[in-house]
Amino acid sequence: MNEVKKMSLFSCVMMGIGSIIGASIFATTPIAIKIIGGNGIVLGFILAAIFVFLKTLPEMVLISVLPANGASYMHLTRLVHPYLGIIHAFNQLAIGPMKVATMALTFSTYFAMLFPSIPEVLIAVVITIIFTIITCYGIQISAWVQNVCVFVLLAAIGTYIFGGWGHTVVSLKEVITSTFELTKMWAAMGIMHGSLIGANALMYIADEIENPGKNIPIAFLISTFLTAIIYASMAYVTIGVMPDFYKIDNLATVAGKFMSPGMLTFFIAGGALLAVVTSINSCILMFSRSHFAAARDGLFPESIMKLNKYNAPANSIWLNSLIAILAMVFGFNLTDVINITSIPGLLLSPIIFASIFMLPKYFPNSYKTSFLRIPHWINCVIVFVASALCLVMGSSVLAQMKPKNYLLMVGFYIAAGTYTYFRIRYLKNKGVDMVQNMKTPYQPWLVREEAAKKELANKN
Repeated sequence: MNEVKKMSLFSCVMMGIGSIIGASIFATTPIAIKIIGGNGIVLGFILAAIFVFLKTLPEMVLISVLPANGASYMHLTRLVHPYLGIIHAFNQLAIGPMKVATMALTFSTYFAMLFPSIPEVLIAVVITIIFTIITCYGIQISAWVQNVCVFVLLAAIGTYIFGGWGHTVVSLKEVITSTFELTKMWAAMGIMHGSLIGANALMYIADEIENPGKNIPIAFLISTFLTAIIYASMAYVTIGVMPDFYKIDNLATVAGKFMSPGMLTFFIAGGALLAVVTSINSCILMFSRSHFAAARDGLFPESIMKLNKYNAPANSIWLNSLIAILAMVFGFNLTDVINITSIPGLLLSPIIFASIFMLPKYFPNSYKTSFLRIPHWINCVIVFVASALCLVMGSSVLAQMKPKNYLLMVGFYIAAGTYTYFRIRYLKNKGVDMVQNMKTPYQPWLVREEAAKKELANKN
């Protein structure tokens, strides 16, 4: 990619906070509460945040050792096997647009409270197009927009937490110590997981971040820790103000119990709307880079990897957004897209972790000198634990799905396999070996390995 100014650590933290808060609090909280009930929601957020740490730590180790745009795809194809990378690339092609659709539909729900006469689907489509255009202007513009939105967002969330805490009718101790059903806890955590893990967007734009091997893990830890505290606080206020949680359709309903009309408008506009906006921004950035990396190897058409004059993969960005728009126009509601997003993200995500086992073989020096110098055996144990949790939670979410969700997913993977078969044959007829392209080591990684080798030699 062309040499451009990259994102700072501060911008990375703001990007992480905006991604997580927007996705979790305003999209999935009411749904998760109705699954687990009021007694378990606060603990559920805390446990889900711990799970996010466990699940993402192997990826953080990988990005610390081998940063790259479209990180997980690059790690699977270069370290494990191209076909696992292909599966992951299609997972991203499903998850990416569905994530954008989730955020856009959530935005439209809250926007309709201010302007009820405008159709919600139209609102969702328009906001998707607006942020698609913004993202096409490059990483610096996207980061600047994110920073401004997150500042206002945190102020609005503060009004909800501090204003609502004094209006609770249930004590925090009662909420935390009350009993709940374990199976429902797993299902709720599975739903929350997809949004709580928003800070991993940074891993997919590593080539556009200053010192990514260090700054991405630091930004992930800071943003996830801060938002975990916010999650628990908002969850308690939500249940404390409205113990009859089955009546909670969205957080604005709860806010209306204790906020003045003016403050409620600020909470919706500055909190709910901007929170979702920051998630749309980061989702478009994240998944478009994954599609870009796969196109660079030949899996997707060459046009998907073209960069515009702002150094942004505009065609990849528009591909992701157009699929999201089609999903919304054809009638998928918020619950549908959250379920469809959660299944590939849980049941199939353990394939990403396989890359961690190959680091000592292919890049031993980079592994030894990376920012996260965790013993390899500990990383392997975490991989097994995280994979088991993914499978348990994924199965719980699977039980919540409707037949049309199953059929869509099965149809998608059949179509993906058929496309890949003919794509490999097409490229071979043109003298291009796509699978071999995917095995070719990424040049910046070779440079890092050589530098790490010299660093270790100097120490010895």
